[in-house]
Amino acid sequence: MLTSPPAVLLLLALLADASATAQPPLPSCEVSPHRIELLAAPTDQAPEVCISPDLATTFRFDSPPPPSAVELQERERFEDVSTGTRSITVIPPKDLRPGERLELVVRFTDGAAPTSATFELVGHPALAARQVEVFRNRRTVEDYQQEVKEKEARIRQLQSELGRAQAEGTGLGIMGLIASGLLNVDALNVQGVLAKNLKSTITDPPANALRTQTVISYRSTTTRREKGEDVMRVAVAMDMENLGMAPWTARDAALLVGKGQDVKQVKVWQLAPIPPGGSGLVVVETELLAQEARGTFTLKLWDENGGRLVTLGGVTFP
Repeated sequence: MLTSPPAVLLLLALLADASATAQPPLPSCEVSPHRIELLAAPTDQAPEVCISPDLATTFRFDSPPPPSAVELQERERFEDVSTGTRSITVIPPKDLRPGERLELVVRFTDGAAPTSATFELVGHPALAARQVEVFRNRRTVEDYQQEVKEKEARIRQLQSELGRAQAEGTGLGIMGLIASGLLNVDALNVQGVLAKNLKSTITDPPANALRTQTVISYRSTTTRREKGEDVMRVAVAMDMENLGMAPWTARDAALLVGKGQDVKQVKVWQLAPIPPGGSGLVVVETELLAQEARGTFTLKLWDENGGRLVTLGGVTFP
């Protein structure tokens, strides 16, 4: 018996959703600089390194690997693979699937241990490790001091974010914005929260897992300054329709500036999973320097396994 076209389309949608659900969840990607210290004795588990389409990932070594001793699984698929005196740079294929794993093996010829290093490259929609520092020999005191400085800076940033989050709980609405420093009270610069309708200017590819119905961006000037610039709090609110046959929940999101630029991870808020055929509100939020906020961004959102992706191009802020 022949199957009617609507039934075929429904079956394909069900299979696509089932395939996406069956994929393993994405790893927690470590942002650059990502440091890996090799052990003299081999281990069973290779360190994971997140890679993303169109974004270059560079491995920097403290001892030079021979160019001919680099083995990359499915190398022919990659956009580019180049070796320097102490580095290897890979640009992943455009068809790299979220959660897909490819093995990179580097062999050393100087006789010292370890004689090789294996890395597991894991596909991610946006959060690639842009630089990976690989230590084969003993690290210097300066190396550890630099790492401590970077961790201390990260701790200060997290403490600042925690303080703002706690301040946000002291009041609701505009009171909460002012109390948390997310809305600047300045008689010479009375702007408040500015909004911009993006529905007619963004690009919303047909391949997206959800269709946008409303897209509005927001910006406010905070009370903080960094690097001599005002810090802007920006957000994008999207009312989206679920085209699939399974509920959709955003796990994470990122803003990208131009091709090959570093990504800016953002916070995601969603009241509830968006049911099949239904719609729901998803909001992303982050902070940008004043100059950064003037750019044009690509916004990516993905679910738990990254298989049901939403990509919006041409995102700007008021």
